[in-house]
Amino acid sequence: MMTDIAASSLNLPAGFSALLTIAGDEADHHEVRAESLAALLSGLQRLAYLLGAVECGQEIGPRLKPSRAMREHFSLRCGIPAMGSYALPLGVGLPDELEVGPPLLDRMQRLWTALAEQDGEALRAVLPDAMAQRALREFNGFLPKATGLRFGLQTLSSPAPVVLTWRASRFIADRLAPRVSEDAVLTITGELLRIDFAARQVTILFPPTRREIVCTYLPEIEDSIIESRKEPIQVTGRFVLDEDGNPSKLMDVSRIEPVDFSPLVVTELEKLLVRMKTPLELVPVLDEESQQYLCVSDSALGLDAFALTRDHLFDEVQEQLSMLWREYALAPDEELDDAARLLKARLHARMEVSRAEA
Repeated sequence: MMTDIAASSLNLPAGFSALLTIAGDEADHHEVRAESLAALLSGLQRLAYLLGAVECGQEIGPRLKPSRAMREHFSLRCGIPAMGSYALPLGVGLPDELEVGPPLLDRMQRLWTALAEQDGEALRAVLPDAMAQRALREFNGFLPKATGLRFGLQTLSSPAPVVLTWRASRFIADRLAPRVSEDAVLTITGELLRIDFAARQVTILFPPTRREIVCTYLPEIEDSIIESRKEPIQVTGRFVLDEDGNPSKLMDVSRIEPVDFSPLVVTELEKLLVRMKTPLELVPVLDEESQQYLCVSDSALGLDAFALTRDHLFDEVQEQLSMLWREYALAPDEELDDAARLLKARLHARMEVSRAEA
């Protein structure tokens, strides 16, 4: 998503060439959670090293280990945060160092743009396929989890900010998904027991059967495993079933990450041009029986949704709320009983038709 602003509005301290902005939710009060900021800056730094390695023609192994020279030339520098939601000046390398070739932060913004516009060709124009996959995994690690949060990047040469939201994660998931049929891919949740980096395997305890499952992962996701040593974790890959129809082994694991229990925030119904008067926050929990499904509920709205992954859970919440709006909020009172009319009133108390439709 591009937002046009005048070039003169980008005022940066001397020695800085880009501005990173965080807007929405708590950032609108000029503050941001330390965990979110740390993940964002760490991810940007790893992206900077990837871009630097391509510029220098340096090969990168399964794990990113920048050399001392790369750390000197491609380390990001952060200035003092400024007002404007939450804005952070960015520079690269030593303050008096002259960059060779296209400035790194300009190339970073091109990556940002490709992701915001969901443009695979533009992505490949910045990075070769293997590096682009690595870059997408880095983006996936720091993209906003809350639907109201937005990350923007603008540079002196391209002052119109490029904005990333949680929606970019859908594009990333599609690009990183194994190229096999959907029914051959499974996501399971379990307790991380062991990691064998030499064999590229993780072992998890699968709650429904209380059995250990060995998962063989793809080498390019090794960095993400280091960040996922929390429990429970979710593992996505091709599966082998036992005689009872339960997974006994996962291969070509393409994704390993901690289960995200942060609030699921709904601000609008995307298909109906209906918005929440105040954001609806739903806190996911694992179902008690299998510990495989993420669940959210709101008894006042008649909402009770569950799914194996957070993305699918968000889709299910959207579908249920849309159904409730169509079936109850838009229905004439004379067609509803007392309980249904009460639900209709609660729906109207929480949601309204957006101006675009009104």
